[in-house]
Amino acid sequence: MWLNVMHTLQCCVNYQSNDMIPTDFLLEYYERTNRSTQWEGFNQAFASEISTGLPSEEICKLFFRIGSRMAKTLPVARCDTLDELQAAFNARLQAIGWGFSSLHVEGEYLYISHACSPLAISFGPASGPEWTSSFFEGVYQTWFESQGVTAGLHVCAEAMSEPSPSQILLKFGKAWS
Repeated sequence: MWLNVMHTLQCCVNYQSNDMIPTDFLLEYYERTNRSTQWEGFNQAFASEISTGLPSEEICKLFFRIGSRMAKTLPVARCDTLDELQAAFNARLQAIGWGFSSLHVEGEYLYISHACSPLAISFGPASGPEWTSSFFEGVYQTWFESQGVTAGLHVCAEAMSEPSPSQILLKFGKAWS
């Protein structure tokens, strides 16, 4: 067990804001640490029912609202620097076993790389990657609003060169169409 913990810590310490963590490691990590067998059947049946009964756009709106509500139950104190904000986000996420994020600025945007969310494993193949992205759009949008961000700035999922169920990339900045 300690060998697995040391491996996890080593990978997390070496994580750079713009590096992608190997997908196999991420899947193994959150399958091992966040899989709740008591809810597995329910969650997968729930996901199947939602994906059959609702249009994708409505599912995304629902998951955004759920993410926003969850963020409100996990408030983040006002931060003065990007490093403080990243540390505050990660303290909240890691306290509940929802992975970790890395923030970096590129051009006019702040990018949020989020890894090791339990959503993809919890809901199984019926859930698309847009569910997780929409959920975290709601989480981070709410947290940024709690920081007093300027109106018109929004969190939106960003396409990744290699899509992964264990990682998402979000972009925060001016609204775009």
